[in-house]
Amino acid sequence: MGVCILASCSYKKQLNATASLEISVSLQKTPCFGDCPVYNFQALNDGRATLTVGRMSQSRFGLDLKEGDYGGVINSGELEYIVEYAKTIGYFDLAPEYDDKNVMDLPASISSIEGHRVFNRFEGPNLENLYNLIEEIISKVQWHPISKN
Repeated sequence: MGVCILASCSYKKQLNATASLEISVSLQKTPCFGDCPVYNFQALNDGRATLTVGRMSQSRFGLDLKEGDYGGVINSGELEYIVEYAKTIGYFDLAPEYDDKNVMDLPASISSIEGHRVFNRFEGPNLENLYNLIEEIISKVQWHPISKN
């Protein structure tokens, strides 16, 4: 009887020690009237990633992806690098939204890193280096179509 209780406690510790899956890094680009890329990228803290493509700019990514949903895997070291870079630029101190609803035809860049989300469409901070870093990692992933059943 005592052995069963000890084994049960050990098993519960293992379950509690397992990290829950959360979105570690995401970047979404919204449409404009021009030729801007439209996509939604998300990477979980275990490295699994998804990319929903609305419109891609091949010259920007070097990828030939049609509209649709894709899955892939990202090295956890690259995710950690993005988080560390975000810390150095003060990303976690930014306001959650930079926008003016009266301004039309501007695409938004919506990023989220470790739960801190920034909607950046108008007169926001220049986060192009961060976006470029994330997009560079997107371009390295071996993306595979995800079929919707």
